[in-house]
Amino acid sequence: MPGTYALAVASLVLVAAAPPALARPGPVVLPGAHLHPESVSITPDGTAWVSSMGGGILKANLRTGKVTQFVGPGAFGSGAQFGILADRRHGIVWTCSNAFPAVLPSVAGADPGHWLKGFDMRTGKGKVSLALPGQKPVCNDMAVGPDGALYVTDTGQPRILRWVPGASALAVWLEDPVLGANGTGGGIDGIAFAADGSMLVNNVRSGALFRVAMAGSKPGAVTQLTLSRPLANPDGMRPIAANAFILAEGAGKVSRLTLDGDKVTVTTLAEGIDQPTGVDVGLGQGWYVQGQLSAIFRPGGARVELPFRLVPVSLKP
Repeated sequence: MPGTYALAVASLVLVAAAPPALARPGPVVLPGAHLHPESVSITPDGTAWVSSMGGGILKANLRTGKVTQFVGPGAFGSGAQFGILADRRHGIVWTCSNAFPAVLPSVAGADPGHWLKGFDMRTGKGKVSLALPGQKPVCNDMAVGPDGALYVTDTGQPRILRWVPGASALAVWLEDPVLGANGTGGGIDGIAFAADGSMLVNNVRSGALFRVAMAGSKPGAVTQLTLSRPLANPDGMRPIAANAFILAEGAGKVSRLTLDGDKVTVTTLAEGIDQPTGVDVGLGQGWYVQGQLSAIFRPGGARVELPFRLVPVSLKP
């Protein structure tokens, strides 16, 4: 009895002294009834940058839920924003700024047209402003390649643009009609890089997923990958691991893509979501935002679910 009692007491002391298990962060409320967050980018310390179709960039602490304004609407000529990328390699937060006068309210101070804007990651000060070349471009999303260059998708036509540090303009890196949707020429959207350095790019209109081989800093063969199930309006896409990616499907799902050669297994992580547009990975979880863009591009009866939020999702089905 005495020995059993002592063991029990010691066990209780150990349990009491053990640190509590860390709770995973929950959803983060994003302020603003007209925010329409289109994209999110997360750094390893749990800081998230969120772009807004209403203009401006928010900065959120995923651990505490605190949200601050990182860049104000119209700052440095930035307008309605699509993709965003926290580029630690260059110390820049990139965003795609677009003006759609026929459908969007103008953002005061925004440059007309379609731009790639870069802000100092530490201060929020504007550093790089590059107009997209050509007729009717749409700046959508971006990723840093293994060569250190920034690659940008142009949804207006089947092409990918490239920026190298110090360049004063974006260059057309790849233009290929096979990337276009149903012969219309447009629709390419999410972009990410695989472990072997090849590029993945999706088409939000056709649902296709492509791999672009990299020959140094030049494009190689373009291959349409075989999917285990169709993708419905694929949008933002980020790497999870070597050959695994998280993807927002605008029709209502967040999914995981697992590559095996030219085949891709698509696994649903969450569904029943109202128009998810951007995803990333942080603090061991996936996170998504809901742009709810139908209220902007197809106004008249479109319901907006408020508040806008940055929502975690398990990376395992």
